[in-house]
Amino acid sequence: YDGELQGDWEEFLPEMSKIDFTGKKVAFFGLGDQYGYASYFCDALGVFAEVVEKNKGTLIGFTSIEGYEHDFSKAQRGKQFVGLCLDTDNQEELTEERIKKWVEQIVGEFGAN
Repeated sequence: YDGELQGDWEEFLPEMSKIDFTGKKVAFFGLGDQYGYASYFCDALGVFAEVVEKNKGTLIGFTSIEGYEHDFSKAQRGKQFVGLCLDTDNQEELTEERIKKWVEQIVGEFGAN
């Protein structure tokens, strides 16, 4: 099911859509394979981000697409992802540093008004 949410998340989406995210800051991270699934890379982040924004939540933790090689992602907005995308299949050596920087970033953003 390339590009679709896996079954357990597909079942959760209607419940998530009922949540009022007003006043809430939300950060997403996800795993993907930018080569094997280049047209769907980390799509789930984009799907979830849309729900949060529709229900008046604030997204934090956007990251640059620089250093990734993919064709399309629902998680991409311009030159950024709506969260942290990790590719442990192809860029495992970058994972630890990406996580460290992202955690520092969201801690700072969480405290910002």
